[in-house]
Amino acid sequence: MKENIVTAVDDALLLLMLLGEKNNLGLSELARLSGMNKSKVYRLLCTLENRHFVQKNENPVTYHLGHQLLSLGNCARQQINYIQVAEVEAEQLRQRFDENIQMRIRDNDEILQVLHKPSGQSLQVRSEAGNRRPLGSGASGRVLLAYSPKDVQAHFIEKNPSIEKSIVTIRSQGFAITRGELTAGIGAIAVPIFSQHGECIASLSISLPLSRFSDEKEQDMTEQLLLSALRISRQLGYDS
Repeated sequence: MKENIVTAVDDALLLLMLLGEKNNLGLSELARLSGMNKSKVYRLLCTLENRHFVQKNENPVTYHLGHQLLSLGNCARQQINYIQVAEVEAEQLRQRFDENIQMRIRDNDEILQVLHKPSGQSLQVRSEAGNRRPLGSGASGRVLLAYSPKDVQAHFIEKNPSIEKSIVTIRSQGFAITRGELTAGIGAIAVPIFSQHGECIASLSISLPLSRFSDEKEQDMTEQLLLSALRISRQLGYDS
């Protein structure tokens, strides 16, 4: 696989990912973060700017993502079937509970948020599509790790043997709940979404302040998340 990679394309994509994580980076900072020299970074940025994937700011000179990515993002959103299917269920959950609803996928040893329905309440969890965090962290990360291939799990278990018990528990009950694990005062519930082949392709989750996370609400939200995830999975061809 790696022998077929075009290095220049790979480097350009790395710059886009860095700009996606942090807005308005200068040439020196992009060179430092990417590990490339300034001359190479500058040429790549000029190429990306020419195609409107990157836009340059003046005084001081910094770079941010360009409008062409909005167009590509909309196309990707229409083409990726599971996001389209999940949109309706996620919105129904948001309307029912008025809390943050997210869908995340596993990307190697990270999880990536691909769908976000924000709460309308003044006190809410801040989260955006495109957000990344380590696999195994938070309720979504735990679910996606629990349903990852055995070799992926083994890598994490080797570093932290206690994770194995968490994996067994999550697979047994079908969901994960965390309270204050990533951010103090924030709780979350996550459940798996399955493909037609029975593989976990995403997690569906709800996050909210612990001040609103009562035992009664936890049970209701968990039940509704499981039902929503099952409906999404069945629309994708999953036969439970």
